[in-house]
Amino acid sequence: MTAEHRADHGDRATIDTRLRELFQAPPRDFSPTPLWWWSGEEVTEERMEWQLRRFAAGGIYNLVLINLAPAGPQFGAETDNPQWFSPVWWQRVERACELAEELGMRLWFYDQIGFSGANLQGRVTREHPWAAGSTLRSRAGELAGGRPVLFGEESLVGIYTEAGGLLPTAPDGAVPGAEHGPVQLVTAVPTAFDYLNPAAVRLLLDRVHGEFDRRLPQYLGTVIAGSFQDELPSTNPWTDSFLEEFRTRQGYDLHPHLPALFGSADAHAGKIRSDYYAVRAALTEEALFLPLGRWHEERGMLIGADQSNPARAGLPVQSTQIYTDYPRTHRHLSAVGSDHEGDAKFHASLAKLYDHDRVWLEAFHSSGWGGTLEDTWDWLLPFFRRGATLYNPHASYFSTVGGWFEWAPPSTDWRQPYWRHYRQFADAVSRVAATMTWGRAVADVAVLHPTATMQASLPLDMPITHFGASSFEQAGTDVARTQQVYLDLVGKDDWFHFQPSALDRAGLCFDIIDDASLDRSEHEPGAIRVGEDSWSTVLVPSAQFLEQGTAQALIELLDRGGRVLVVGELPVYATGRFGGDDVVRVLAEHERLEHVADADAAVAVLADLGQAQYAGTDAPLLVRRSGRSAVALVGGAYPNATGYPLRSEAGLGRVPDYDFDRARYVTERVLHVAAPVAAAEVWDPATGAQRAVRIESRGERSVLHVDTGGAPLVLVAWEEGPGAEVTPPSPAPPAEQTTDLSTGWTGSLVPTLDNTWGDLARPTGRRLDTLQIWTLDAREDDGDWQPTWATAGERARVLSTSAEQVPAPLGPGECDRVGRGESSLADPSWEVLEWSRSRGARRDSSGELGTKGRITSEFLTT
Repeated sequence: MTAEHRADHGDRATIDTRLRELFQAPPRDFSPTPLWWWSGEEVTEERMEWQLRRFAAGGIYNLVLINLAPAGPQFGAETDNPQWFSPVWWQRVERACELAEELGMRLWFYDQIGFSGANLQGRVTREHPWAAGSTLRSRAGELAGGRPVLFGEESLVGIYTEAGGLLPTAPDGAVPGAEHGPVQLVTAVPTAFDYLNPAAVRLLLDRVHGEFDRRLPQYLGTVIAGSFQDELPSTNPWTDSFLEEFRTRQGYDLHPHLPALFGSADAHAGKIRSDYYAVRAALTEEALFLPLGRWHEERGMLIGADQSNPARAGLPVQSTQIYTDYPRTHRHLSAVGSDHEGDAKFHASLAKLYDHDRVWLEAFHSSGWGGTLEDTWDWLLPFFRRGATLYNPHASYFSTVGGWFEWAPPSTDWRQPYWRHYRQFADAVSRVAATMTWGRAVADVAVLHPTATMQASLPLDMPITHFGASSFEQAGTDVARTQQVYLDLVGKDDWFHFQPSALDRAGLCFDIIDDASLDRSEHEPGAIRVGEDSWSTVLVPSAQFLEQGTAQALIELLDRGGRVLVVGELPVYATGRFGGDDVVRVLAEHERLEHVADADAAVAVLADLGQAQYAGTDAPLLVRRSGRSAVALVGGAYPNATGYPLRSEAGLGRVPDYDFDRARYVTERVLHVAAPVAAAEVWDPATGAQRAVRIESRGERSVLHVDTGGAPLVLVAWEEGPGAEVTPPSPAPPAEQTTDLSTGWTGSLVPTLDNTWGDLARPTGRRLDTLQIWTLDAREDDGDWQPTWATAGERARVLSTSAEQVPAPLGPGECDRVGRGESSLADPSWEVLEWSRSRGARRDSSGELGTKGRITSEFLTT
């Protein structure tokens, strides 16, 4: 039996009050938080105040202070003025804090530890050479006079037979009883910095965070909301104390086993590698990530981060190569996320497991100036739906220098025609970000991040593939398959190379879970619990190695009626030399363990789970719940209304166009809820409108008929409880009427951009209401009319060929004959280059990162 009712405004009080408040009046902390690049021109107090007031008027209440060229010219940009951390720079920051406090705004600082020209690590190691790190190398070598021949900056760690046996070595490096012959050497080679050394990291953090403590303590945690870290370098594989630390933590000597860290290897070597990575991860966590997270927590601040590609997407292979154990290290960063080449789901899961509310999204650098607010809102949809809650527009430049300065554009501010509407956009972002931090994200499925298999399988000498595909042939197990199965299951919302999730497409809400969380989990009938959250089903993506604690947790889940589904290869080994393979064997042979070949088969096996989950529709959802109230982020298209892929080649190629079509948005969704629903509303974050939803009651289940109005995304909020008074279904909307507007238009030029500070044209303040025409037809003498670009009249002959084909230079006499027209300058293979003395070459040769306020020699073709 079914009944229908429509929740009216009198039911509003039943929906969670805090949830409604977050939507209707989101705190300013949730506004867009752009990177405010203090670059291009001098940062003056007057202009800084003008910009802060413009930001506030546009609904931007959070800004990240960042310098592109902090210590010297960078990417073609001149050194920032004032120079980063100079006395004048600190004066400007303090004044910015005063103004922000007055305006109800908050500032963040960029730490310059990752992507940077500040060279902080280099400054520390110049003063303290011992703070440099090391990496290990293994190579074939020779003994000469009983000693190994070392090259360059190599320092000896161990000498081994060609079969891998450790040779005894005297303190001076000599091998007793051996004069000559081939050996295998393991050496240490310096790296830029030692992230495994607490003393070195303390010096590094003191350079930035300590200076803020000393200069602006009154603003930390109040006006200064947090810091941002971008593209932290790879953590180093070795430190001087590693062998001692390993012996203390693992209970045996690593020295005889160092060759196992290189090349393809067997299971025994994989166990050694696991122990090595466990120590390396612990040292990195204790030296860098834990103190960094604690510094912010003690001051009531957040730390956002977007790390190196492709670790920023949680890719198991590269995140392990670059950061050793991404979940264990980055769990201490309270707002870690990625840019739009990363993945929000991975970081939202990490935030959920470790009780963080914010998930960083730095976007959309290098997308060009053509994106509209409509485009941008659509691009945000997949990231919002997968858990991003802190939108960090990549750029607002302090100056664009008459249109000549940019850095991986666009600049999303008053330099855009849409700025007059930005307040509505900012409010929409705030509504979604705030609402999606309420309650807890609902998911019944957890996918294990296969860090353990990566650590056991990856040799130290396997190159890191930052972009593009790799075969990973040097790995000890089929990590390519593990990574592919993982990505097939969870997907990746990379704006450039979107990869759909099989679980998403099946409508299954899921999280990604790490080993440490499983190790601390508690069990209840039919589920595994971590903190406030529980999952009935755990998927293991083709992982030959498992941590013993992980295997034990999965066995207990099966014993208590939960589900474990292995996709791909069954687990065989426990990590670590003393890990219990017998525990993993019990899991692999458990009578209730399910095993399928691939992601498609996994989805088929879980079909019953999809039908039984708390809420679902015909597209992926993000559902959050608290008590009897819930809210779902419902997209108008999957993944959005922009066609994919945007870019077919690897690397940061310029995107030629956006395939956006708002006709891809649906106008209605039918949402199924596994509970009686007493009241429901649809909230449009773009407008703030709240409308009733027609509810169809089906006993202990409900069907919500959601009229989206064709919106890119809506929020559907409901309260569980007995159905309200039955009313007939709402009448069908009136038929659409079409009016022809194709004729009768006139036009006039109306400036929409602000040139107060000369951002768009020089001289500063120049009016922009005169139409500029730069193309015209011109001819010389009686020649043909040719299209011409104004001011481009300088010409030169160039030969685009290799050096050995360039002809000999013309002598003075030959030049005279060419000048008199008696002979030709060159054959037709020479090209005519035309340029402007005032604007350089017409073709933009700056790439997607943009020009830097001056005409460089590279811009003028030479």
